[in-house]
Amino acid sequence: MSPIFFTLVTLFLTSIIWAIIFLMSWYTLGKKTYALIWSGAFIVSACQWATVLAKSWFSSDITYWMLATSFSMLSVLLGTWGHCMRTKANINVPYLCIFAVLVSLAVYYFKVISPHIGLSMSLYIYYDVLLLILNSIIIFQHREKSRPAEIGAVTTYLLCALFLFVAATIALLQGTQVNNDYLKLYTMINFITVPVAHVGMAVFIVFIMTSDLAEEMENLATTDVLTGCLNRRGFYQKAQDQLTSFINEQKHVCLIYWDIDVFKTINDEFGHAGGDKALTETAKRVQKQIKSSDIIGRIGGEEFVILVGRATYQEAEEIAERLRSCIASTPIKYKKHKINVTASFGVIDIKEHDVPIEKAIDLADKALYLAKEEGRNKVARASAFA
Repeated sequence: MSPIFFTLVTLFLTSIIWAIIFLMSWYTLGKKTYALIWSGAFIVSACQWATVLAKSWFSSDITYWMLATSFSMLSVLLGTWGHCMRTKANINVPYLCIFAVLVSLAVYYFKVISPHIGLSMSLYIYYDVLLLILNSIIIFQHREKSRPAEIGAVTTYLLCALFLFVAATIALLQGTQVNNDYLKLYTMINFITVPVAHVGMAVFIVFIMTSDLAEEMENLATTDVLTGCLNRRGFYQKAQDQLTSFINEQKHVCLIYWDIDVFKTINDEFGHAGGDKALTETAKRVQKQIKSSDIIGRIGGEEFVILVGRATYQEAEEIAERLRSCIASTPIKYKKHKINVTASFGVIDIKEHDVPIEKAIDLADKALYLAKEEGRNKVARASAFA
């Protein structure tokens, strides 16, 4: 038996193993739909290698070739769909499906109607190459700073695309008739590239899923479950770095410390469920009024803190007043009741990147105390850092 036969058997078996691994990942790591799709991609890949292994069993070479090429494109298409779903990429997958159908029709045309060995062997590979490049772009653009697993996956996808492009181009150079020299070179490149890429891509996808899980656990540890804001730990972890970033961007930075007025009274009148409703709805209103680059954290109870950076000092200073007005303007609906909520704010202007966040919060808290003394539903400003 030839080395190619054993390579095909290895690809078939590893595809089944990876399909099982991703199925288990789907079941144990939060039942992410994209993990199930990736499992399906490897099942289809196993069907592809099984088809190639069973080539001699097909009475029609046309049936064999169309089945093998279709499995190849479907496997890559499912993999791409999984990446689109994971990254929430704005890619219209049905268009990719239509494109795949058109490529299959073209392969059939050059295989049966107007025979052209080069085109019938290369077109479906070029489709796979385009999708591999698309996968790389999707993964790379998913976040501002890619994680090591994502960089590894992008590198593997691009290298696989490069070698498959070379293989497809060699196949295309055959023209209308089989050229044994080109065919041997095509086979050599294909059967060196595919097994390595097959394992490499699967391993890095598993690493990506593991990294995602670690990130989710980190988010759970630093996020307040009730309001969706950062908790105290999360705010302290991220605020100092974001402060430095704002200062380096020459933005005017304010730290806003605020809490809901007479929150105990709300709890006493409407119960803890009503108090929770007041907290969550108020936090939502505030989050809608600030930018994604701003950081908001729930420090404890009804107390919150926000770090904001704006182009001008006036713009940064006005945020607290806008938030105060937004909270007080509309009562919060709870069952058949309307909860009137107001909040008081303490604001501190930060001008230096080496100011400890703890000190800024302490001064803003003192300003908040002044706002409470002035009758609540007020904004008070602390002395600015020099």
